[in-house]
Amino acid sequence: RKKREEEASSEEVPQIDSSLKEVRAAIHQFYRDLPKGTNLSIIIRDDNTIDYSFLVPYLQGIPKQTYYMSKATYELFEEGETPRILDEVQKAVDRYIFERDALPIIDGDPYNRVSYLKLRDYLQERPPIETYLTDQENMITHRKPN
Repeated sequence: RKKREEEASSEEVPQIDSSLKEVRAAIHQFYRDLPKGTNLSIIIRDDNTIDYSFLVPYLQGIPKQTYYMSKATYELFEEGETPRILDEVQKAVDRYIFERDALPIIDGDPYNRVSYLKLRDYLQERPPIETYLTDQENMITHRKPN
């Protein structure tokens, strides 16, 4: 019965136009309201799209636009390829560090650029974008540091 009520109520939720900035703000508010110990990744589907049903209270609707989120970095995108790549590279970086107790960065690179040569045993293909290791718990980013 409860499931039917949820389905009925979801049919009443309007589709809305929502900018990336608005969805980002809703995600931040949702994150602040999450019970302690609950991971933000619950809103990210396997294909990196966002499950908007969690954001309805913050957006008052379901966005017509499809946005994507990296499960590893929680960055938001208008296209799905970059978050997929970031998730694959982050997994490879984590495995490399775990197995080798070393950072997979290009030796001497001032920006801590990730070395895809060092990760060759952990990646199926060389990613088409550069990634960088941040100071935050060995997380990667696609944004070149200043």
